[in-house]
Amino acid sequence: MMTYYLDPTHYQEYLARCIFLPVLNNEVGVEAEKTRKKKNFSAVQHLVLIGGSGEDAIDPWQSAHFGFYTDKGFDGPVVAMEETKLYKEDLFGLKSLAERGAVEKCRFDGLRHVQFRDTPAMLEKCVIPALKSYL
Repeated sequence: MMTYYLDPTHYQEYLARCIFLPVLNNEVGVEAEKTRKKKNFSAVQHLVLIGGSGEDAIDPWQSAHFGFYTDKGFDGPVVAMEETKLYKEDLFGLKSLAERGAVEKCRFDGLRHVQFRDTPAMLEKCVIPALKSYL
């Protein structure tokens, strides 16, 4: 489980033991590689982040919008994307993307994780509008 798990109260242990998320989040690695990954992510034209209460696989559900717990842990508040370390330090380019208007958050409550893909109302609200400029 440590591969996909970030305990905000044990950040250094997460960096040392987790082999997937710190690399994906650009928190560790060789600077040249981190720069390359950030440049690539920053080139995304439009990122739509979809989530809502009812989500049963991603905890907290707000992490679907890159929100997360604070260092107070799982009983503390969940902060918005703009208040996270990933965003504030622009570790992989999320802040750069948002500042140029390329990030859209869409909240759709009441769906379990596996229902997001197959729910026409969610697709109409969150996905179709994002695709209109490409059609």
